[in-house]
Amino acid sequence: SADPAVVERQGEIMINAHHEMGVLCAVKHFPGHGSSRDDSHEGFVDVSDTWTKKELAPFSALISKGLCDMVMTAHIFNRSLDAKYPATLSQATIGGLLRGQLGFDGVVVTDDMMMKAISDHFGLETAVEKAVHAGADILLFGNNSYKYDPDIMQKAFDTLKSLVASGRISADRIDESYRRISTMKSRLRKTWDKLNGGDGETIPGDRDSIVFEDKAKYISSS
Repeated sequence: SADPAVVERQGEIMINAHHEMGVLCAVKHFPGHGSSRDDSHEGFVDVSDTWTKKELAPFSALISKGLCDMVMTAHIFNRSLDAKYPATLSQATIGGLLRGQLGFDGVVVTDDMMMKAISDHFGLETAVEKAVHAGADILLFGNNSYKYDPDIMQKAFDTLKSLVASGRISADRIDESYRRISTMKSRLRKTWDKLNGGDGETIPGDRDSIVFEDKAKYISSS
């Protein structure tokens, strides 16, 4: 909808419905993709002349209600927010606007880093470094659209390790994201306990030990 109040209301309904079933959500795409005229999958997207502050309203409202488990960034460029980098790589947008002005201290996940808006304009090392410094906690590599690289996850991991080893990204910065992700998992654990009568120690996605006492219930409701 073009009406921020409608977006907020529908977003809240959707998030609450997922939470009732033990599923966390990411709101997207920050700081607002609704005014874009181009596709960031295919290349550079500039919303400098179309974006307005009202696009922030649903994010602000849902954050203030404590409903944002994660926020996903947009690969859009807006010179009024950052004269050099798109939102995903922009400290001014993530660190300044999202975390500073809107007060969000949860997990920030990037949109697919292999989309052409990023991959055609920034090398992997630069993209990883800028996204982490901007405030992203999880870097998403979809590897299923315009570019395919069977080794991309190892390359991204090695790139991050190299940036930390060289001091270009601090270990404290990595720990900051680790703590945010752990906090989010704790939130999921509490929800899981409520649904499944668990012990508070096992969460969905644990490789070693998730056991569904009533698989049919969860399959039928998914």
